Amino acid sequence: MKIKKTLLVLLCLNFSLFPNSKILNINISGNKNVSIEKIFSLIKTKQGNEFDENIIKKDIETLIKTGYFKKINYFVEKKDEGVNIILLIEENPIIDKINFIGNKSLKTKKLKSILDISEGEILNKEKVMEGIKKIKDEYMKRGFSECEVDYQIEERDGKSILTVEIEEKGKIYIEKIIFEGNNSFYDKKLKKLMKTKERKMPFKRGGFKEDVLNQDLDGIKNFYKENGFIDIKVDKQIYYGEKGLIIKILIDEGKKYYVGDIKLDGNLIFKEEDIKKNILIKKGEPFNFKKNEETIRKIYQFYSDNGYIKCNVEYLPKISENIVNITYFINPEKEFYAEEIKIKGNKITKDKVIRREIKIEPGDKITGDKIRKSFNNLRDTNYFENIQIYPEIVEEDKANLVVDVKERERTGIFLIGGGYSTIDKFVGTIGLQQTNFDITNPPKFVGGGQNLSLMAEIGSTKRNYRFSFTEPYFLDRPISIGPDIYRLTSIWSDWTETATGFDLRIGRKWENFNLGFKFITENVELTDVDIPSEPEGKWRKNSIVTSFGYSNLDSERFPKKGDRFRFSVEYAGIGGDLNFIKTTLENHFYYPFNKFIFHSKTLAGYINKDVPIYERFFGGGIGTVRGYVERSL
Repeated sequence: MKIKKTLLVLLCLNFSLFPNSKILNINISGNKNVSIEKIFSLIKTKQGNEFDENIIKKDIETLIKTGYFKKINYFVEKKDEGVNIILLIEENPIIDKINFIGNKSLKTKKLKSILDISEGEILNKEKVMEGIKKIKDEYMKRGFSECEVDYQIEERDGKSILTVEIEEKGKIYIEKIIFEGNNSFYDKKLKKLMKTKERKMPFKRGGFKEDVLNQDLDGIKNFYKENGFIDIKVDKQIYYGEKGLIIKILIDEGKKYYVGDIKLDGNLIFKEEDIKKNILIKKGEPFNFKKNEETIRKIYQFYSDNGYIKCNVEYLPKISENIVNITYFINPEKEFYAEEIKIKGNKITKDKVIRREIKIEPGDKITGDKIRKSFNNLRDTNYFENIQIYPEIVEEDKANLVVDVKERERTGIFLIGGGYSTIDKFVGTIGLQQTNFDITNPPKFVGGGQNLSLMAEIGSTKRNYRFSFTEPYFLDRPISIGPDIYRLTSIWSDWTETATGFDLRIGRKWENFNLGFKFITENVELTDVDIPSEPEGKWRKNSIVTSFGYSNLDSERFPKKGDRFRFSVEYAGIGGDLNFIKTTLENHFYYPFNKFIFHSKTLAGYINKDVPIYERFFGGGIGTVRGYVERSL
């Protein structure tokens, strides 16, 4: 106790020795990895200020909290004009190496990402402790309830070796899952709903994760609610058996409820029969909680698509014994018209590139289907990782439409790689593609929504080189224009063809329709022909392709529902060596079935006269008819 009092007196004396003293200089020594500039940026004690011991003590606390420093001492040197301050710093060592010992269930690469510390960093014990806790939590999630994680630090010449020691013990396995109170469904049915499984080696490991079990209980509860059991209660008991955990799931089913009368109330505006088309539940069937929620969503969507974006739909049940009579009370509120389209969050992509994908303009009625279409259009560009579109009420019937985006870090792709397939054999690829190119924005050349592609493929059966550029909104109108320059060599079993050419594409699109023209000029050389009726030689083709397309897909990039149709006619005969008319038709149809999407593809083609073999239609293979060898039909 006396020692503490003495120290206090000395500090007071030290403070009183330098009243109103100006700081002449601050000398820092001992730092090797942290720059003097960085240290000065972290402290409030500055040259020219009056000396204040309280401030310098707080500065030292601040520096220690950064984790860069192990120990800091300071000295005050009295001068006639003021004082000099000397900071003696002892840094924490650099992490030279990170080792993991004892990990069998988790790979070292995975543990390093969880630890979130890299070799070459300054050792920060607080950060190490945080990483160790994260590793332990990860093991707990994987069922290692008694896993121990610790660390050791070995220092050598200002550097350190961090060793993470793991003892993977306490892995819990599930011996048995028991159900109690399930009178309406067999144990087998309920077990199929669960991710938690009993241990049945070698196919089912039966690991225990409490968070997964809790999700399973919610899944069982939802299953019962979808089958009429509104009052369902699900609980659990966990205890040890001879070979592992025994999980008992306690179920209180309650009554099974059925749907009674279904009514609509409120300010309906539309005909009842049109609204009722969105009701998924029917009188007399078990009350399905999920279908009821989906019905509320569909009624809201119906009104929203018709301009009532603030519509409120309430579910008002009236229960009599085991019958649920339902009233959907609808308050559509008002229609809103767009005042202004506000673009937020874009730092690279130009406003106009985003604005042209929005299907609502100032003065238009704001509807849910137009908001969805706008969202899908922006998602299809693949420029953004997050998109939010929402109304911002301005007046009684007016709202700004806010489009808030978060851009992807990169929209450009540099590709280099190789592979092998039964069709192309060995092939190497190198390419550069920028889908958000901007030719008017040097030196970055990004943000304009243009598409630039340079690609080379070299392999056993092909040598392809192609340059493509597309401006999808020429003169800020929905007119696309762009050239392709290419040299394509394909080595087939019976011949080799080399096509060198240029084409220019021009197209116009409307809401669901598009019209396009392609002007082609190319030279094709056939060599190594092993077909008696086919001569070797060179042909020049000048042609124009006219195409007409229709699409009502919900999304061009991720379609789930709708049609895409394309009809094209190529006329070759504008000079050159070939004269023919080639007609093709292509259709894609998508339709959702629960979690699956049905997709059919139809191709048809016709050529009006005999043409060289490379211009003919071929079938077989993944792109056309599966089960047949590539181009065997």
